[in-house]
Amino acid sequence: MLAKFLRDSENAKMNTRPAPAMLPKVAKISLVDEVIRAMRQMLENDIWTAGSKLPSELELSRQLGVGRSTIREALRVLGHLGLVESRTGLGTYVTQQTMSNSPIELPQTAETLVELFEFRKSIEIPAARLAAEHRTPEEMDDIRKAWDRCAQAVQNDSAVEFARLDFLFHLSIVKASHNRFYIAAYEGLSEAFKGNVKLILGQGQLRSMLHFHDALIEAVADGDAHHAARAVTDNFVETDVRLALLLRK
Repeated sequence: MLAKFLRDSENAKMNTRPAPAMLPKVAKISLVDEVIRAMRQMLENDIWTAGSKLPSELELSRQLGVGRSTIREALRVLGHLGLVESRTGLGTYVTQQTMSNSPIELPQTAETLVELFEFRKSIEIPAARLAAEHRTPEEMDDIRKAWDRCAQAVQNDSAVEFARLDFLFHLSIVKASHNRFYIAAYEGLSEAFKGNVKLILGQGQLRSMLHFHDALIEAVADGDAHHAARAVTDNFVETDVRLALLLRK
């Protein structure tokens, strides 16, 4: 299906009056990742150019044959990767067509990076749930201040500083869980976290991280354990996409 799409795209380029391009239907597996892949193909083949407006969620849903929630999640990931931008009341626009091809330093093994994020998920999701249930006002203040420092690193366009401060932000939530075993395990993650998270950040624009954890902070502040865990899970959907992009290089 994708090969046919690429052939059709090439033929369209050679025609002075190309027919409107149609998105390929995607397989009903790993839908968000498949949608992202199909949409990136459209961008890279100049079907959608920088500054152009994307079709509506409803139209993308119809053409790709998937639900609007899948389209919405794919657009969210593409936004954090710096490829598209949602403008309130106006729609979604292309900001750039391709990812940066600047060289990056890979970890010692792909398995190491995968295992790191598996370990993080095993702690951060339940810790967020517990933090929403047990955090004190002082701990909530620490969480907010930790994220404010991360936001400042974004403003300074420093991925290295953001990676260091992002670890401290997540540690502040783990500490608010009041689970001494989670805390001890997570504290030992410092060096591996900073080095490897910087690699993941390289798969998108740093400014896309500015509001990345807003939903998590709000849920913990509201004492909503379910939505706190949900927010962490949703964020890992995006980091999984970035991880896949990194490991395919």
